[in-house]
Amino acid sequence: MDVLELTLIASSLMLLVALLTYLSYAAVKKGGSSQNLSEPYLCGESVDDFKNSISVGSTNLYWGATSAILSRFYKVLRDEIHTGVLNDWFFYMCIWLVLGVLLSFITISMS
Repeated sequence: MDVLELTLIASSLMLLVALLTYLSYAAVKKGGSSQNLSEPYLCGESVDDFKNSISVGSTNLYWGATSAILSRFYKVLRDEIHTGVLNDWFFYMCIWLVLGVLLSFITISMS
């Protein structure tokens, strides 16, 4: 076979796969949403059985507290310090590395 024929066959097969994928997606999308999609998966049990025991995970609580406390610090980092230049980011990280090494050195030498 010629290279051109192989390319055309591969392209037509990829187009066929893409078309079938799109048609299957459209068929699922056309079917509408089920009521079960809005409920959490609880190993086949109903939500009513677990209503009293469902709670927010500790990682979500930690992230909520962290984002509330550090939101001002993040805004300063994003708006004033971040320039988009890789050298500036590298310099900024080097400053934190040097401060961390100095703090570790002082802590070790004091004890």
